[in-house]
Amino acid sequence: MSDTLADLLFGPSHDDRPCGDCIACCVVPLIDTPEFKKAEGERCPNCTGLGCAVYDARPGVCRTFNCAWKRIPSMPPETRPDRLGVMFTLERHLPTRNVFEHLYFVGVATGDPRALESPLAKDVFRMLAEGVLPVFASAAGTKTLTHPEPAMADAIMNPAPQRDRSLVARGRDWLKRYAPFARAGAGEHTKLPYGL
Repeated sequence: MSDTLADLLFGPSHDDRPCGDCIACCVVPLIDTPEFKKAEGERCPNCTGLGCAVYDARPGVCRTFNCAWKRIPSMPPETRPDRLGVMFTLERHLPTRNVFEHLYFVGVATGDPRALESPLAKDVFRMLAEGVLPVFASAAGTKTLTHPEPAMADAIMNPAPQRDRSLVARGRDWLKRYAPFARAGAGEHTKLPYGL
């Protein structure tokens, strides 16, 4: 039975897509659960450099994590994180600092930040931006919103002073489409801002 947000949004991971030598998920994410803790960008102590030394007994957070490449079949083989230099994941930042952090995609540079600017990475960012979820790019601990684009994001966050009322209306429409995902990401009992 599906029990993670990624399972609900995408269905089960595609285990027919082998990770090979990719260890991005052992390095990139911050893990802060009662069961296991690891700093963002720091290699897990259980990682051998080729995989997990405790794979069969790995923590629950590792059992349920899959990058977007394992979840989205339309992403070509070249977009596997170790090949692209960018790991795309579904995330949420709790507590949220803004409306876009309830549930979002993020492309994190696994090494050289210039990988975020490669034509293939830009193709993935564009593909993700066709959906309703916000999309961020991240490198060296700095996260930048790429979708919605800056003018729309400002209209969503600060509608009152906007001169372009059509942009404000589009922002309201975006919020309505995003609201179910934001609520799912935040949990049922969290009061959400912006009329979500």
